This record gives sequence, structure tokens and C-alpha cells, in this order.
Amino acid sequence: MKISDRLRRVSDGILEASIVMATETNKGILIRLGFSPSTIEQASESDMLIAIRAKDEASLVLATAKVDNLLESPAQLTTGDQEKASDIDAALRTMPGTNLVMLSIPGEHVKDISHKLIERGIHQLIFSDHVPVEDELEIKEMAAAKGVLILGPGAGTSIINGKGIGFSNAISTGPVGVVAAAGTGLQEVTSLLDQSGIGVKHGLGVGGNDPKDKIGGIMMLECMKILEKDDDIKVIAIVSKPPSPAVEQKIIDYAVSSGAKKYVLALIGGGSVGGSRKQVSNMIIRVNSLASSVLAVAKVLGDEHLHRALSRTYMQPEALVNLLQKEWGRLQSSQRFIRALYTGGTFTYEAQVILGEIMKDEPICSNAPIQRIKQLQDSFKSQEHSVIDLGEEEFTKGRPHPMIDPTIRKFRILEEAKDPEVGVLLLDFVLGYGANPDPVGAALDEIKQAKETAERNGRYMSIVAHVCGTKNDIQGYDQSIAKLGSAGCIVMPTNALAAVASAVVISRGKIDLTHPYSKYLELPHDWIEA
Repeated sequence: MKISDRLRRVSDGILEASIVMATETNKGILIRLGFSPSTIEQASESDMLIAIRAKDEASLVLATAKVDNLLESPAQLTTGDQEKASDIDAALRTMPGTNLVMLSIPGEHVKDISHKLIERGIHQLIFSDHVPVEDELEIKEMAAAKGVLILGPGAGTSIINGKGIGFSNAISTGPVGVVAAAGTGLQEVTSLLDQSGIGVKHGLGVGGNDPKDKIGGIMMLECMKILEKDDDIKVIAIVSKPPSPAVEQKIIDYAVSSGAKKYVLALIGGGSVGGSRKQVSNMIIRVNSLASSVLAVAKVLGDEHLHRALSRTYMQPEALVNLLQKEWGRLQSSQRFIRALYTGGTFTYEAQVILGEIMKDEPICSNAPIQRIKQLQDSFKSQEHSVIDLGEEEFTKGRPHPMIDPTIRKFRILEEAKDPEVGVLLLDFVLGYGANPDPVGAALDEIKQAKETAERNGRYMSIVAHVCGTKNDIQGYDQSIAKLGSAGCIVMPTNALAAVASAVVISRGKIDLTHPYSKYLELPHDWIEA
């Protein structure tokens, strides 16, 4: 990927540059990008494909020379001193004081390495996907017995003592601890808290399987116990897609019987215990979205914090409608569909929850559908309203995550713009460590081309976006929003509000905002102080 990125920046004449292994996924993407199928299909999975498209012969020659140079001298792609070790034991000998290891290896090999680390008392963040669930259970049971923390598998984000690990944002340290089974959910909550002037000391990502029955919330509970012992932490937020009823009850029972902190339980879409928004006890309150969890945390910490959180995350319904009237007024009657192209899996899930409720009488499709959402027949081709998770395996096998490499989404933006029935594109942009150096800039040309394509065909393309990040992220939070605004995009402060806004536009303002606002965008009205 580094070589591909360097090539794209060699000259303004380079339109596309991809250096990838010849997996079926990558070959299919290159063909969709317009490269010759007859040439691409000749490559086997062990081959490397070098695909370059340029405006002119001179740019192509320049790029070809550059790729030869980079492939012959790979040291140009690295920075700083790097020591290599042949195995985990050799690596640990070079750093004898290691107490945390990040694993990013094929899932089937994780258990053996993890067991070695647990025996040494070393905590782990397991980035790897596709770890067999029986291996995950064995790892976590063994770790819990040894007092070792396992973050993951499939944990792309964590924060320890204010320092981000994996995909994470530059946040201030403060009195909040977060336990999350949702990676971009953790990023959204911690970034919005930072924007609201509230710091986070620890954000612990346990992986999406942990709150399910097969794992039983082992590490969620271990993380809660760790955060309970930290005197600097005043409130603990639990962020997850709805867990199994048994795991949810375990969390609540521990918070009520053993917890000394205040808890905010943010189960996206609602969990199984009680109503949609309910004070479960004087220790814990439930909310249904990432944005409302930030308001709840702020309320615990005081009205001054709540006031600032509202100013950063909330927009009055009337103001939202007024902002969007011009958008839907420019749509043609044939433009009936939303196409959401997400890089964040949690954002995909939350958008399905919200759009599924608001537009319950209309078919919505996804390649990662939740209950009541239709399975997309072909992940590479949208139909009706579609909410696409571009981080799913069919898009990432043999290539970087879309938060790093925007190629697939750039292609999809242009494809959706050609569909005369599409009226709204819904996009997320995730800033921070590990992400693309400029996620917005990388897709800006395609965004502009999408609008131009619609205009040439007598249509208007409304683009609603959300930027997940902080003012200290290296990509520039304010600059990212300004770039989107200059391209004619409507930028919302939260993913939940972006999903609602897209529904308002495509419905031409003909939806009742009372329910979605009370359930997903506001502080619960039945908040009770302990």
C-alpha cells in the first residue's frame, strides 16, 4: 500500500496506481476500475499485480521508473530504526520489560502465540480477525484465570492511559473509562467526548464476539473490574451492539452489586432489559446510540459538561429541517434511494438501526444486515436503499482496510452517482492514528465527480457526511470538514445525526422526527440523579 500511495503522488498525471496481490477480490476490483480483464485474469494468487493508469505517456514512464526503484529499495518505505525477530521469544528478548503485545497474524495461529504470552503474564491486543470462537473462549478463560487482559480478537481500537493503540484518535486524558465491543463506536464516543472537553483515560476494545453467549462477556467484565479500581475514573461507558440477554444481565448485575462508579450502558438500538431508555438503577442508565451516550456521560459529570456536549453533538429538529430543505428541493422525483458507503462497521450497524426504524415500510439492503434488513444479493452492487460496510471480508481479503485504502469506496462513489434513482450518498470519514493520511482529500475528486455526473444528467446528488475525529488528529478535523463543505457536502456532527439527515432528505422532509430524536439523539428524559 505504501508503494501505491507513493506512486499516486509521483505526478498529477497518475490517475490510479495499485500494487496488490492477485487475490480474486483484488482482481475483481481492478477490473471494475477499468483495467483489462484479459490481462488481470492471467495472474494467479501468488502473483503481484502492478496496475497504473495515467493521463499521458510521460506520467506512465515516470510511475514505472518509480515503482521499479521502490521495489528494488524497500528501505525507502520505512522510517527509524527497526529490529526484526524471527519469533515471539526472540522479540521478547529484545524488550524484556514488555507487558503488552499487539498481535496481527492469521487467526488460526493466534491461540498458540496468545497462550505463550498469557503464561508470561503479558496483556494482549489481538487485532487479528477470523480467530475460531472456540480458540477465543479458551484464550479468554485462561487469561482471566491468570489476571491477563485480552483486547480482541478483532479489536482495532483501544486507549490505555490516554494513548491510542491501533485505529484511535488524539484525545485528552480525563475521568472516563470506556469498555467497547465496537471499534469505530469506541472512536466515535471518545472523539465526541474530547470535542466536548471531556477526557478519557482508558478505552478498552474487547472484540465483537465478547458480549455474545459463546464468550459470555468474559473480558467486558474483566475490563469493568479494572476500571472500577482506578480512582481517576468517575464514569464508565459500555459501548456495544446489543449483547445476548444473559451477558447484558451480567453487566448490569455487576454494576449494581459491585460497582462504585456511575455507568452509561450504550447498546446501539437498545438491549433486552427494560424499555428503550431507562434508568436501570441509581448506578446505571441505558441509551441507544453513540451520540446519546456522550450526552449521558456529560450529564453525570455536570451540567457545564452537558451544555458543551449538546453544542457539539446536537442540532434542533427545526434547524436540521431548515438546513436540508434546499437539498431535497433539488432532487428529481425519480431519485428515491440512499446509498451509504461506510468504512466503519459500527457506523454501518448504527445507520441500519436508525434508518430501519425511520423507513420501516421501505426495503433496506446491506452486505452485513441486522434484523429486518435485507441481505444484499451482491456486495459489489447496491439495490434499493443500501447500507454497505466496506470493511467486510469480501472487500478486505488480501488488501488494506478501507479506513487505510480508499480505492474501493472511490470506485463505489462514482458507480452510485450513475444510478438515476440515487438521491443521497451517506459517507463516514474516520481520522486518527492508523487511518489514511487524508481520508477526505483521498475521496474529494470522486465526490466532486459524483456531483458533476448527476448534474450532467439533469439531477442533483446530495452527499451527507460525518467526520469522526478530534482537533488534534494529524489529518485535521476542522480542515476535513472544510474540504467536504467546499465540495457541497452536508456535514453532520455525529453518525446518528447523519443517518437521520439522509432520511430527511430522501423523504423530502416528510418524516416525523419526534421518535428518532427522543430515542437516538437526545439525553433520556427520565434521567434520575442518584
